[in-house]
Amino acid sequence: MIVMTNWFKKRYLQEIGIFIAMFILTMVNQFFQLDSFTAVFKGLVFFIIIYALAQLHWHFIFPLFWNRKYGKYALISFGALLLGTLILWPVDFFWVEPGILPQENILYVLLYYFVINIASVSTIMFLFLVRQHASQIRKRTEDKLLLAEMNIRLLHAQLNPHFLFNMFNNLYGVSLTEPDRVPQLILKLSQLMRYQLEDGRKPQVKLQEEISFIENYIVIEKERVGTRCEITFAVHARQPDLEKITIAPLILITLIENAFKHSTTASGQSFVHINIQLNGSTLTVAIANSLGDLSLKSGSTGIGLATIRERLELLYAGKYHLDISPDESEFKVVLKMQLN
Repeated sequence: MIVMTNWFKKRYLQEIGIFIAMFILTMVNQFFQLDSFTAVFKGLVFFIIIYALAQLHWHFIFPLFWNRKYGKYALISFGALLLGTLILWPVDFFWVEPGILPQENILYVLLYYFVINIASVSTIMFLFLVRQHASQIRKRTEDKLLLAEMNIRLLHAQLNPHFLFNMFNNLYGVSLTEPDRVPQLILKLSQLMRYQLEDGRKPQVKLQEEISFIENYIVIEKERVGTRCEITFAVHARQPDLEKITIAPLILITLIENAFKHSTTASGQSFVHINIQLNGSTLTVAIANSLGDLSLKSGSTGIGLATIRERLELLYAGKYHLDISPDESEFKVVLKMQLN
């Protein structure tokens, strides 16, 4: 109800603004002598008639044009303009500006008012169209922003359970082999969850904060996989740049999760290699992992990559390139992003 009231007030104020602007313009164009209250009043009456005709055209006749009923629109428009001419003629000719036009040639007089009617109504209609077009553009922009925000929230809702599920699985695995290390890992997990809850809702975080989050995650993963997986993690960037440049939170962790998840194998050695490089404002994340048993059977990387694709398209459309290249022995992902 409040939204409708605000919308009504806004449209009401716009209507008043257009009315006043066009009234002043009409009086100037019609060469009214603004030297008395009577002259202003006559000009106001003349303009109200024109404005009413324009409103009639806008609300009742112009919709025929939108509905592609062009013949009916042309016929009714001509009739409405002719009716407006017959209304304007006696008001202006005998009262507003008597004696300005010759009385001998009535057809010339009617043609004059017909042209005045067309010009005035067309000008006001043009302003109406401009206002409607601007309103449509604003509404489409607001709808896109709202949709993007809703999609991002939905993707966050999908990401959080997926992430926590993996983390608790990790803790369970460590508790079976090294229960004494569980308290320390729970502390690490609490730091990860705090980042998710507090910083994960922000539109942007420092790149250093996102990398620190990834480092904490890798610590827990190392405890889980032990010596069964060779893990390398390298960051090539200047520290001031990491503190200055920002990134959407939790945008990279899905790639890291997938690398560990799908490198797991029941037998043999696995590996996960992560390389992060920052050149100017261009971030390159290169990840390579061995193909674990699950990947060999399913050939799928789960919901994680689908989620990150959607988030990248929403947040970095036209500013990223994601290259995924699986082969028989390893799975490679290279993500390049243009950051702020």
